[in-house]
Amino acid sequence: MAAPPPPRTSAPAVPPVPAVPPVPAVLRLAQSAVMDRWRAPGEVLYREVAELTELAAGQDLLVAGCGDGLMAEWLAVRTGASVTGVDPDRASLAVAEAHLRRAGLSRAVTYEGAPLDDLPLETSVFDAAVGEPAIAAAADPARAVAELVRVTKPMGVVVLLQPTWSTLAVEAREAAVERLGLRPFLLIEWKQMLRDAGVVDIQVQDWSDGGRRRSDRVAAEPQLSWQHKMHIVGRAWCRWGWREARGAVERERRLLREMSCERALGFQVIRGVKWPHPKG
Repeated sequence: MAAPPPPRTSAPAVPPVPAVPPVPAVLRLAQSAVMDRWRAPGEVLYREVAELTELAAGQDLLVAGCGDGLMAEWLAVRTGASVTGVDPDRASLAVAEAHLRRAGLSRAVTYEGAPLDDLPLETSVFDAAVGEPAIAAAADPARAVAELVRVTKPMGVVVLLQPTWSTLAVEAREAAVERLGLRPFLLIEWKQMLRDAGVVDIQVQDWSDGGRRRSDRVAAEPQLSWQHKMHIVGRAWCRWGWREARGAVERERRLLREMSCERALGFQVIRGVKWPHPKG
């Protein structure tokens, strides 16, 4: 009788490539490459938000994730609405409040420091609410969206200004989250968060190109300085050894190139209306 074949053994699992914590200076470079593109529209975007919220004098607006307060102040001045800005970053709020005093707008805008997914505000008190990109950095973005809707009056307008995944490779997304300090979602996921919170009549505008005309687009790939490269190699070498360090700079450069690509990460303006009746 023939001897039985040896038992099959599965191939050993290939360990994942170890992730090296990014260098702080490279984090700032990545954030600048992406965030500056989203901030580029400036007043063009603010004007669109004013139209979408249909704000007028005597109304109340919430800006969640207001940061240094640029949008909050602009909307207060141009619409006459009373604006409340909320942000968890005390340093950014200090900048916003200092500018507020210099501009003499203390009666038009107020700021509060609080987590965006646990707003210290009453229910149904604002005529409109705007969620800036910092909502994507909240511990629970879905709850942050729900909080934004909760404090809005029935039939009030809710606007999200949010990053979305686009063509960035799935395997690169966690690294992008680490470098940006926030987590983009798919557009369909942001819309579902709004629906789950009781928002209807959802409309979307794609601002991924920064609001520029196609002929105005300029590709700006961030460049790593030799100091960046030395820090990247040094950190990778100390943690994982020379084999990992050899490719660390090229991997970081490739990720920065992808992230700064106009369509790798999207930016959407999403508008909806708070339905007056709770979901059954």
